[in-house]
Amino acid sequence: MSTGVVHVFPTVSDRRPVGAVVRHRPRFPLSFACIAALPVLIALISARPGRAALPAGWAPNLTTTATWNDNVTNADRSSDKISGLELRASVEVTHRLGFARNDALLFGGGVAAEAWPRFDGLATLALGPRVGWQHKFGLGALAPTFNAEFAGTAVVAHESDRSGLTGGVTLAWRKRLDPSTRVAVTQEWTRHDARAPVFARTGAETALELARDLGESWQLSFAARWRTGDVLSYATPPRTDLVSLARVRVPNATFGRPFVAYSLDARTLTGALALSRALGDASSFTLGFEYRDTTRQPLRYVNHLVSATLARQF
Repeated sequence: MSTGVVHVFPTVSDRRPVGAVVRHRPRFPLSFACIAALPVLIALISARPGRAALPAGWAPNLTTTATWNDNVTNADRSSDKISGLELRASVEVTHRLGFARNDALLFGGGVAAEAWPRFDGLATLALGPRVGWQHKFGLGALAPTFNAEFAGTAVVAHESDRSGLTGGVTLAWRKRLDPSTRVAVTQEWTRHDARAPVFARTGAETALELARDLGESWQLSFAARWRTGDVLSYATPPRTDLVSLARVRVPNATFGRPFVAYSLDARTLTGALALSRALGDASSFTLGFEYRDTTRQPLRYVNHLVSATLARQF
């Protein structure tokens, strides 16, 4: 399988028999910890004393998101589709170090907690650093910029077989077309090496985003993304049509039903629309809708996602 992806970490081979049951070994109730982390992260970052403890020049950013996904199982048959609510909170810090008139190094890191109230096994806690380079082509607000970023993340999951290391490389070109309109083109390569190969993912994604300010407080943005790489689809056996396509397949009980998880190489086309409102100088609230269409003949499944995001820059 060739996806044109940079392998940041070594490839993991599957040594489990096809019929082996994946046994999860959760060490603590991570889903409840992730849910509790949402208000805790807000309180810690919002506190004035906590801000004083950060090194000078570092800019923390707090984001909390609630997303409804109508097809968490990535299933192509209506009887296998299960919907669910995802809660996510993340804190990221970034420091910019200029070393030339138009160049800067970016250092940072972040921690993110993800919880699914209905599905404990999908809860994760992730932590990792990132480093990047930014170049600006010229002077003024309309000059385009180019960014290259390298990131690494350690992921701990409630279902331990989902835990592992993630690496990513992102290239981005951004330009302000006029005082109110911005465009961005990004290319991202990612790889997640999980303890169980069925949960490992390698992918490459190209994205185009257009954003426009609607007055002083509102912003409307549209994004189109094209991804190639591994996807995870759950189905009720027998599915002989998927057996020949699956890189790895194992029985799975994450959703309280006897599913089989299939790891497939597929293509995903995404369209996203978001409306944001500024809440003061440093906060914003965003409502978003996303449509994903994933295909690998004969498999085809669709996801509809509705999200609400609250972000604050400190």
